[in-house]
Amino acid sequence: MEVTSGGHANADLVRRFHDAQQHGDAAALMEMLADDIVWHVPGRNLLSRDYNGKAEVAGFWARARELSGGTVRTELIDVLVGDQFGIALVRVFAEREGRILGGQFQAFTYRIQNGKVAEFWFMVEDRYAVDAFWS
Repeated sequence: MEVTSGGHANADLVRRFHDAQQHGDAAALMEMLADDIVWHVPGRNLLSRDYNGKAEVAGFWARARELSGGTVRTELIDVLVGDQFGIALVRVFAEREGRILGGQFQAFTYRIQNGKVAEFWFMVEDRYAVDAFWS
């Protein structure tokens, strides 16, 4: 795994993915996902489970927007990549029913295959805070 600010195809993919998420560009996001994507959401909350395939992942994003009133946003801190994996270190912000997720660090971990995101994991700073927010 190398630390990079760009120049590696997988770093470019992770950055484009983050940008598309921030701008709500569903078409671009779907294009960057493998057809058989597996999206892992850990914890014990309303969003926690494994999502299989593009349709389920799109459903996850829609549900997160619905629950948060569209307030979820991330700030990209850095990208680390290798030939098979990429990690985006981000801070996550959201509001929901008077609760605030205020800048928690998370590592979005991507398994990349054939230039597409084949698998994804959320690694969070405080699992209990995330579960309380999304429950």
